Amino acid sequence: MNVPAASARTVALIGGSGDVGRMLADRLRAAGNTVRTVDIRFTDRSDADQVKGDVTDPSPELRAVVQAADAVILAIPESVALESIPFLVAELPEHALLVDTLSVKSRFDAALRESALRGGAVGINPMFAPSLGPEGRPVAAVTYRDGPGVEWFLSALSGWGSSVVRLDAEHHDRLTAATQALTHAGVLAFGLALADLGVDGGELTAVATPPHLVSLALLARVGSGVPEVYRDIQAGNPFAGDARRALAAALTTLTDTVEQGSDDDFAALMSRATSPLGDRIEPLARLCADLFTDLVHRRPRNGDTS
Repeated sequence: MNVPAASARTVALIGGSGDVGRMLADRLRAAGNTVRTVDIRFTDRSDADQVKGDVTDPSPELRAVVQAADAVILAIPESVALESIPFLVAELPEHALLVDTLSVKSRFDAALRESALRGGAVGINPMFAPSLGPEGRPVAAVTYRDGPGVEWFLSALSGWGSSVVRLDAEHHDRLTAATQALTHAGVLAFGLALADLGVDGGELTAVATPPHLVSLALLARVGSGVPEVYRDIQAGNPFAGDARRALAAALTTLTDTVEQGSDDDFAALMSRATSPLGDRIEPLARLCADLFTDLVHRRPRNGDTS
C-alpha cells in the first residue's frame, strides 16, 4: 500500500466555497499540502486548484480529483454527504482518509459502517465560527475507522493551536445537543421573550447589567447568523429535541419555585442549576469576572454602529 509522506498530502476538499472549507484549505496549504477545492458554485476556471463539481453527480474531472487524493474532506450538508458515500467508497484509494465536518455524527457513522470503505475515516466539528480561527479553540473529533491518515489530520489540527476532543459518534451528538442546540435555543428564546415584552434595544444596552449585556451580545451574534445553519443544528441533531424540552421544563420549574416555593427551595434550585459545572465552577466564575471587566471598555453607546 502506497502511503504518502507525512509532510505532503494531496487533499480534495469538497464544499470549498463555504467558511469551513476555506479555513481548512488555507491552513492545509500553508502546511505544504496540495489542496484541490470542489464546489458546485465555482465559476472561475482560471484557478487550477478549483473544480466545479457535484459530488452527488460526479463528472470525470471530479472522479479524477478524488482518485488522486490522499484525503477527501467533506465540508457539505449532511444530506449531500450521506448521498456521496457510495461514490467516495468506490473511488477513494485504499490509503486515503475521509473527513467530514458535520455538526451531527451518528447518521454518518452508521452509513459508513454499512459501507465497504477501505481507508480511515474521521469526523470533525469545529466548535467555533471559522472567522475566529482555530487557535486556542476546541475541535470535536470522531474516529469512525482508524487508519494512518487519522493521526496525521488530527495532529494537523493540534498544530494549528486547536484542542482536539475525541468522542464517539453518539456521545458527540449528545454533547453538542447541550453545547450548541441548547445554547442557541436559550439565546433565541431570550430574544423572543424580549420581543414579547416590547422593550427597546437602546434602552436595554444603556441600563444593562453585565449578565444582560453578555446575553444581548449572544443574541446579536446568533441572530445575525445564517438561519439554515442554526436550524440544521436544531433539526439535525437527534438529541436536540430533548435539550429544548429540558429547557422548557426548567423554565416551568423556575416559575413554580418562585411563585410557590420557599427561600430554601430557591436556594436548592440554584444549587441544582450549578451542579453540572462540578469542579469547574470557580475557574468559570473567574472567566465571567474577566468578561465583565472587559465590558467596561466595550459597552456600546447610543449611536455606536461600529
